[in-house]
Amino acid sequence: MRQILVKHEYIVFNAIKEYLNKNRVFDMKKILPYINSKFAKSSINVSTEGIHKIIISLVKKNIVVEGTKLTKKDVLIYSRRKKIYDYIKENPGKYVNKIAKDLKMCNIVVFWHLSVLEKFSFLKKMTIDNHVVYFDSDIDLKDTKKLYLTSKEKCKKIMNYLKINDFGITRNQLSRDLKIHNNTIRKYIKSLEEFNIISKEKRSNKILYFFEEN
Repeated sequence: MRQILVKHEYIVFNAIKEYLNKNRVFDMKKILPYINSKFAKSSINVSTEGIHKIIISLVKKNIVVEGTKLTKKDVLIYSRRKKIYDYIKENPGKYVNKIAKDLKMCNIVVFWHLSVLEKFSFLKKMTIDNHVVYFDSDIDLKDTKKLYLTSKEKCKKIMNYLKINDFGITRNQLSRDLKIHNNTIRKYIKSLEEFNIISKEKRSNKILYFFEEN
């Protein structure tokens, strides 16, 4: 769990965990009377208003989520869910079918675990090029389109080829050597130029492309 809880937050959080361990889901209307009753029988001195504020704080931090039995601390205990999370961190901008294929999991299973990771703010999703794609929650939104673009296999091939052949390559040669249709090459080159990942230079009536080290 990324957040560090202060003393009273930790006490309330443990009470919530005890509640959830009884096979219940987190429900704001039911949890407050439960914790009030529990604290009334102990030496813990936190008012009802104080408990309510702490619960709201835990919800805002996505440490507990309405309608689930989990807490944020529990989310990555499941090996499949952690595998999906680690995959997204290493491969930002992937969509459900691609994740399922690479990890050899069922689409429905992947979708379920992604929804849990999103609820607890481990991941965020965006729609790019008609694909719903996932990123680690720490990634700046302004970087997501660039990460999505550079995660595509054909873009990787173009970038790697230009890195190796740093003397400048024409679009036709890229298309021929990489066996990618010229129109597809044109589309990706345009996008890569927009993010200053590649640059072009005109020499002897030819337009040559270069990879830009960032």
